[in-house]
Amino acid sequence: MATSSLLNTKASSSKVTCFHDGECPLCNLEINAMKKLDKAGNIHWVDISNDKAALAKAGLTYKQTMDRMHVIDDNQQLQTGVLGFLQLWKQLPYYRRLAPIVEKVPLLLPLLELLYRIFAHYRLPMTGKKRIKD
Repeated sequence: MATSSLLNTKASSSKVTCFHDGECPLCNLEINAMKKLDKAGNIHWVDISNDKAALAKAGLTYKQTMDRMHVIDDNQQLQTGVLGFLQLWKQLPYYRRLAPIVEKVPLLLPLLELLYRIFAHYRLPMTGKKRIKD
């Protein structure tokens, strides 16, 4: 079976798709931990540094996905930032218990989004990369 067919089969059997920067050591810590928990294969992991075709197919640019986490949820809706993480967490053991807390505790979601925006803004410089220009 061709690689693209395998990717399509995997993506169609997964509930959500996560676009992540496989060259980011900070991101990889969390992504690799989640990958280990994804024993059911609920998440299609797309390394944006290696799969530009998947970005084009999803209508995303490299810059967009380098600026923020992007996840296509189980309803085929695009979620970014903390809302994207929530979609991943809902698919994973242990993490799925966090999602309802983040969604229901007043002000927790906006606070986490603010912290995520700060992290996302400084992520590339912290890892020795230059910010992506428009």
